[in-house]
Amino acid sequence: MSIQSIRTVSVMGCGWYGLPLAIRLARAGFSVNGSTTSEDKLKTLKEHQISEYLIRMEPGLKSPANVDSFFAADALVLNIPPGRGQEHAASRYRLMMDNLMPHLISSPVSLVVFISSTSVYGDVNRVVHEDDAGEGEVSESGRIMLETEKLLLGRTEFATTVLRFGGLYGNDRHPARYLSGKTELSNPEGPVNLVHLEDCIRVTERIIRKQAGNEIFNVVCDEHPNRKTYYTEMCRRLGLKKPQFAEQQESDCWKQVANRKLKQDLSYAFKYPSPYEGY
Repeated sequence: MSIQSIRTVSVMGCGWYGLPLAIRLARAGFSVNGSTTSEDKLKTLKEHQISEYLIRMEPGLKSPANVDSFFAADALVLNIPPGRGQEHAASRYRLMMDNLMPHLISSPVSLVVFISSTSVYGDVNRVVHEDDAGEGEVSESGRIMLETEKLLLGRTEFATTVLRFGGLYGNDRHPARYLSGKTELSNPEGPVNLVHLEDCIRVTERIIRKQAGNEIFNVVCDEHPNRKTYYTEMCRRLGLKKPQFAEQQESDCWKQVANRKLKQDLSYAFKYPSPYEGY
């Protein structure tokens, strides 16, 4: 379907990525609706001229306001990842998406930007591109994300663009903090697939401005140092205790996620092409 001129954007999930995205879009002149599950965050949204909505998916959509007014937009950024470590996470996520769809289908939204993940790729010991999703052993969360991608891309009522983010860092969040001081870490020679928050926001805004629908893009840094080299150095830079890695084993598997399509099709140049930058 053709995408109408985008003036109003709804951001579903104003968390670590969604909130700064919503703020950026509002400052750029878009009319922005933002949803959160936290009452404390409503004030922050309002302060940034974002129409605030308290929407909880439990797994149905629960809101004290008219939830359909949230979907009264030209574009929707759908940023609701599957819950990690939750019992029956996959079935709960499917049900949430099933309950979301009627609101979306009946809305004026012409473009959905679905925030997915590079977890849709298995560790197949090679460079992976957008068409390689689902190959090899894929985690449960990766499977449900891929299933949701296909659900959205298959709809004709709106166009969908899928952004598969790598491991996120920026704004005082860095994965090195979680590995600091740990020992016997596996896969020291496996490449990292990371991306800075700022590049995630910039790519999303570019998709909206270009009205780029029915596409799938990997969003990861240009450079992929190996895990041991990268996390040892980043812990040093951050003043953290260095991690200790085991020897590489034949059973250790990896993937390196390619971003060539994003750079070619959108002429996108990363602000932080190296994961050593912007921390």
